[in-house]
Amino acid sequence: MRLRPEQLAKHLSQSLLPVYLVAGDEPLQQGELLDTLRQAAREQGFDERQRFSSDTGIDWNALLNESQSMSLFGGRRILELVLGEKRPDKAGSQILRDMLASPSPDTLLLIRCSRLDRRKDWNSAWVKAVDEVGAVMEVWPVEGPALRSWLQERLTSRGLHANDDAMALLIERSEGNLLAAAQEVDKLALLVENGQVSPEDVQQAVGDSSRYSPFDLTEATAQGDAQRVMHIIQTLRAEGVEPPVLLWALSRDIRTLDSLIGGGPPPRLPPQKARAMQAQARRLNARQLQAAQASAIRADQCIKGMAKGDPWQYLTSLALRLAGQPLPRSMER
Repeated sequence: MRLRPEQLAKHLSQSLLPVYLVAGDEPLQQGELLDTLRQAAREQGFDERQRFSSDTGIDWNALLNESQSMSLFGGRRILELVLGEKRPDKAGSQILRDMLASPSPDTLLLIRCSRLDRRKDWNSAWVKAVDEVGAVMEVWPVEGPALRSWLQERLTSRGLHANDDAMALLIERSEGNLLAAAQEVDKLALLVENGQVSPEDVQQAVGDSSRYSPFDLTEATAQGDAQRVMHIIQTLRAEGVEPPVLLWALSRDIRTLDSLIGGGPPPRLPPQKARAMQAQARRLNARQLQAAQASAIRADQCIKGMAKGDPWQYLTSLALRLAGQPLPRSMER
């Protein structure tokens, strides 16, 4: 069965299935879901726990033997399988299917892995076996409006309330790093006495824990969010990201926009990305795109030492032009 993370508590109040697969690339959510499963299992007498990890190599026969043997102390136990980015080979897949064909009521199997591929993983025999007798939960990065809701719930659970300015600052400083966001909320719970979180409290307690990639920058330009563009560029520069990496990502978008504005065939992109870039193309015109191309050329020349100047200045100009909010000419020189 498919189970959404927010459904887990209600589900566990009614039943405990023999196997759960928690998939995704967000470690905090994965860890908290697995903690919830372990706690529910302990309450039902699953006192022993054994871990098999792809980091050290999984002995699939040992896993099968453990699932079939009696517990050392005659009790119930949890077998945890940590796959990460790896997937079971042919033998491992068959062993998982054999284990799940007749699961023991005294053994709970918890599987943790990276995000499931819609075609490859969901069509694999071992995932289908888990889906048939257990539950599959997928976690996704918490971004945009969802991050605000997640932070609000987290603050409320700690007896805190943040006003709009404090919330905006907290989001800005923790976006892209959910684990850091959770830690900062816990820190605020220790520091704030009356439960009311102000921007000054956030400024004092929270370090800038944002984590961004060049793809976050192109997402911000596609959304026309100049403020976020500036914050991401400043963060990436502080983290030591090399200018050619950003120039590559932004130049790729220029080529895509050039095709869209020129009436060419739409590029093959994920649906969400395609919609964002189509909206971006509607906001820009050919002259604006030419100005962006000029900034890209200038940035490339500075990177290669063919022209004087700071490449970050031209990368910032380029990103803001693609966002549809260029700097005044006097500030670009």
